[in-house]
Amino acid sequence: MMNETDGEKLELLSSMKAHDESAWAVSVHSKLPILATCSSDKTSKIYDINDPKNPKLVTVLDEQTHTKTIRSVRFKPSKEESYPTLALGSFDSTCSIWGADSFRSEWELLAVIEGHENEVKSIDWSTDGKYLATCARDKTVWIWETDSMNEEFECIAVLSEHEGDVKFVKWNDKGDNNVFVSCSYDDTLRIWRQDDYDEDEWNCVALIRLESTVWGAAWVDNNTVVCCCDDGEVLVYECDKYSPSNENEGNTLPNTIKKVESWSISKEFKQVGKRHEGTVYSVDSRNGKIVSGGSDGCLYVYERKDDKSWVVRSSHKLSHGVREVNCVQFSNDSSVVSCGDDGYVNIWAIN
Repeated sequence: MMNETDGEKLELLSSMKAHDESAWAVSVHSKLPILATCSSDKTSKIYDINDPKNPKLVTVLDEQTHTKTIRSVRFKPSKEESYPTLALGSFDSTCSIWGADSFRSEWELLAVIEGHENEVKSIDWSTDGKYLATCARDKTVWIWETDSMNEEFECIAVLSEHEGDVKFVKWNDKGDNNVFVSCSYDDTLRIWRQDDYDEDEWNCVALIRLESTVWGAAWVDNNTVVCCCDDGEVLVYECDKYSPSNENEGNTLPNTIKKVESWSISKEFKQVGKRHEGTVYSVDSRNGKIVSGGSDGCLYVYERKDDKSWVVRSSHKLSHGVREVNCVQFSNDSSVVSCGDDGYVNIWAIN
């Protein structure tokens, strides 16, 4: 049944007890029918989800590579179905890179990346797979350039403008390949763009100040970003690229800091809908939809209308029992994956 507030109820397709401890993140491959998980138990698991109602465990990456919680997992984008690559970020301050000839063959450790002073909170690949962004409790974002074999990683930039833990990084996967966002405990979201003349230079072109910790973000389209916050907000912003920064005070970077380029930021819709009754830890977006999940255990799928307003398309309360939802991601246009403190990974159909 649909109601005006919560929309249709999400349908649970499958529920996997992936970990005995908290499942922190999931990643769905861009081409292959596989998803990866990571956990406080210091392992990552890969599942075949060709049949989303009957996922099958492919492998467990647990060669004692990481000594603490694995907090982030991300498949490298690929146009091919061969040679899948996976990155893991850990509270032991390192990242590991894994690869295989095919997703059903044996996965091997390709590289271990060291650099951050303490806990790595999030990792993400650029859409062309050339760069890996990592962020950590040390208040920095590092940009790594890799080779075609994913065995050599060179740090080309360290971005230290945030004043608190950097919780999340997300490359623009809807257009500009050289743009990404970072979210922080300092109550800000920053948009970064690669310099036109120096590929190793990354400029902060926009600064959005919010009222609480920013936990996650996703690109709705090439010019629009959604973020989620500690105060239960899910917010959508439009980027007016290359415009003067003296408008919309508080939402753009001061000219005294950045003179080459700055973007004007405007709220498309202040609240996608303050449905959550606690922290919203994760958001994702795909084809005009947004999904959010958080500490109240609720999932909400929002849909954008022609007038740019947002309504709840589907939802599910207590999606992981009484436990928190840590991560959400669209699997395809009609399904969503979530993971939570209960160690479960759930696949949901959007009715």
